[in-house]
Amino acid sequence: MKENDIVTVVTSSGEYVGKLKSVTPLTLINPKMIIRNPENGEMGFARGIAVTGEENAKEATFDSYVFVVPTNDGVANAFQDATGEIVTPPKPSIVT
Repeated sequence: MKENDIVTVVTSSGEYVGKLKSVTPLTLINPKMIIRNPENGEMGFARGIAVTGEENAKEATFDSYVFVVPTNDGVANAFQDATGEIVTPPKPSIVT
């Protein structure tokens, strides 16, 4: 895993997805807590990472976690949609 990869962090308090800023200390950009709808089991992102924390935190540092893994493509794409990050390919250029 490298800087700017979208990763999943599992902690004793829940599961979080974000863009990796650094490993030491473990810091995520635009962290999102994973939640499940109890009625239908669908997964989504909470608007905050702590009940009393600010909404849509720009960054979070984790001092205690169980493990970190690359996020699967479906969740990574949903994260990019949720954070408004649009990735566009570079414009082609012609060199003469």
